Amino acid sequence: MMVENKQLPILLAGPILRRSEPEQVCIWLACSRPTDIKVMIFRDADLKLNKKQNLKKNVESSVEKDEQTKPIGLGTTSALQFGDSLFVALVIAKPIEKDDRNSYSASTGKFTFPTDILLAYDIELSFVNKKDDGKYTKSSVRLNDLGLLSGKSSIVYEQNNVKDKHGNSAKDNNFVTLPSFYLQGERNNSLNILHGSCRKLHGNGKDCLAIADDLISHSIHDLSKRPSSLFLTGDQIYADDVAGPLIQHLTRFGIRLLGWEETVNGITQKLTDLGIGQRQKIVREHAKFTSESASNHLLSFGEFVATYLITWNIENWPESYPDIKTIPSNMQKHYQAEISQLENAKNVLPAVRRVLANIPTYMIFDDHEITDDWNITRESHQAVNESDCGKQIITNGLAAFWSFQGWGNDPAIYNDQFVSMLTGYFAKKGKTSVDERKNFEEFLWNYHHWSFYAPTNPRTVFLDCRTQREFDSDKGPPLLLNEEGSSSLLDLLGKAQFKRGSPIILVSQTPVFGFELAEKIQEYLARKSSVYKWDLETWAANEEGFIRFLTLLIKEIAPSHCIILSGDVHYGFTVDAQFELQKQKDHKEIDLRLPITQLTSSALKTTSFSKDLLINEILGRFSQLISSTKSLRIGWYENSLPVSRKIKTKHGVTKLYEVINKISKYTDSTASMSGSFDWMEYRHIIKPSGFRIPSLVITENNIGFVSIRCDVEHHRVLSISHDLIVRKGNGIKIHRAVVNRFNRVAKIKDLID
Repeated sequence: MMVENKQLPILLAGPILRRSEPEQVCIWLACSRPTDIKVMIFRDADLKLNKKQNLKKNVESSVEKDEQTKPIGLGTTSALQFGDSLFVALVIAKPIEKDDRNSYSASTGKFTFPTDILLAYDIELSFVNKKDDGKYTKSSVRLNDLGLLSGKSSIVYEQNNVKDKHGNSAKDNNFVTLPSFYLQGERNNSLNILHGSCRKLHGNGKDCLAIADDLISHSIHDLSKRPSSLFLTGDQIYADDVAGPLIQHLTRFGIRLLGWEETVNGITQKLTDLGIGQRQKIVREHAKFTSESASNHLLSFGEFVATYLITWNIENWPESYPDIKTIPSNMQKHYQAEISQLENAKNVLPAVRRVLANIPTYMIFDDHEITDDWNITRESHQAVNESDCGKQIITNGLAAFWSFQGWGNDPAIYNDQFVSMLTGYFAKKGKTSVDERKNFEEFLWNYHHWSFYAPTNPRTVFLDCRTQREFDSDKGPPLLLNEEGSSSLLDLLGKAQFKRGSPIILVSQTPVFGFELAEKIQEYLARKSSVYKWDLETWAANEEGFIRFLTLLIKEIAPSHCIILSGDVHYGFTVDAQFELQKQKDHKEIDLRLPITQLTSSALKTTSFSKDLLINEILGRFSQLISSTKSLRIGWYENSLPVSRKIKTKHGVTKLYEVINKISKYTDSTASMSGSFDWMEYRHIIKPSGFRIPSLVITENNIGFVSIRCDVEHHRVLSISHDLIVRKGNGIKIHRAVVNRFNRVAKIKDLID
């Protein structure tokens, strides 16, 4: 039986804690009926005090009965309607003014939530019920009524789930009654971030997003160890690579949510008539997509939103999958393997839901939220742009991304016109004119304000490296950030009140400083076969874009240190890097130096034996025997275009690179450290702990835990540790890399020597 035959839960997904800062706390949720939402923010200490008082009086206590526990923040809203049974809301709670438990800023004249203490929240949903006698009554429910404060569906770290530092159950005075979080203070010199990407439900291995559940539960009250933010850096869903056992459920579930069946341009069949595995040819011929795993590609807006809902809530899953006997015999083994992996993902969804309810979460898209290879080349971009089918699917994906991910990153970005454009379009239930459809598609196709900043300290800017690209050839690798994207970055830093000379965190979906050996092989294979097959869209593949971006960082932004968080590549690693820019002034050479730390965590759930063998064993482990972990490149501008050469270092010649370069049409010659150059780029991949024989990369499913310690007064980074955490049986294993080169910004040649 499929879920579309059951009554839908009032809360389809959520609550998910989104942008959270002293001025506001944003909470996202999706409902199955028109709903008014109220959010209450509490101090956890007030809840504890009230609980103790009730216990002394021998009174049964729950948050609903704790009327004397007053909130310090309130927010109300009505959910936006996207379908007959789909209502999405982002409720924004503001501090209650003149409450002495909140902070007051004399400079702004505003009250703010307190920082660096544990806060909690509850939600009240109000909606109309139709009774059997045809009469209507209004009902209100809170998290406890929804069964979310206890039992197997709990989103609370209850006493029996909370552990102390020794792994024992927490004491009575450490109980938590509601989902909780904390806000990092501006003077707090410690920042803990979780980050990860690439979470395919039927991907191989265990879902490492669920590891965050263990990390939070073990540090629930220790704010020096508890992560304050979760960064999901791309591919939160896979729109192209969808499991066969789910696709028909997603189609029907989407239709039930919206109340109508969407017609896709260029496709004569109804989506409900398409069988499992019958979409590869459709999207290639009609949508002009290049994904090679598109046999069950999402097409309609309903299918996209249904995918988000099953990704975040176990209640939206089908009760059973289509009988394997209905699958062609040559697909049955693959189909059964997908079911096995889906069940692994399904089993940890309650933990994932609890995580998302208890940590401020920020999300940016990569390609798979829309389609694989999205905007990878000018050729592909133009082909899809000229396809009515392709533009419709991409528009559906972008509309779903905003509704389920983008909105909560920073609601101030999206004005009333943007919101009404989306809700008004889907309110027409597909009964739009050709002009209305084209106007809507052009609106989202040309919308380029997906970048945002997160209120961390140091500040974090999430880059849109998908819709703000630049193409300098038809089939060559793109510049991942064009002039418009660079201007957006500078504007966001201004809004974030970033000051030159301070540290900065950037989120780029793909690593800026990648695992160079793997990228060299990728470039070679792409030239020999296909840029689409080998996903050649690394920063380094387009040297002009790479150097332009680094030059923007060092000259226009000028941070004291740049920390870059990335995913995408399906392996994790840590790179210590530096970029030097040399310029002439009064006939003297002046060097600008920027230390950079590249932290990459991927994938949360999708791995393969072949990649593990190639990347981990051959490139990550064996290559160290014949190659240096350090890389050095110097460059010049010739006819306004960058030209670079790899050079030898004292402590190891990169022999393996030279072998690859001999079969490359671009030969990197060696050069001495002497002589004039325009820039110099250095990178050192750091070996993580946790191995008997260290590997440079982690190819197992992993989640990253970043700890940054700063000298806030002097705007300096003191230390960075990067844990890549994997699941081993019922436990976890940590691979830690530490970067501690912060007492001075040395010249690159000193680093090499």
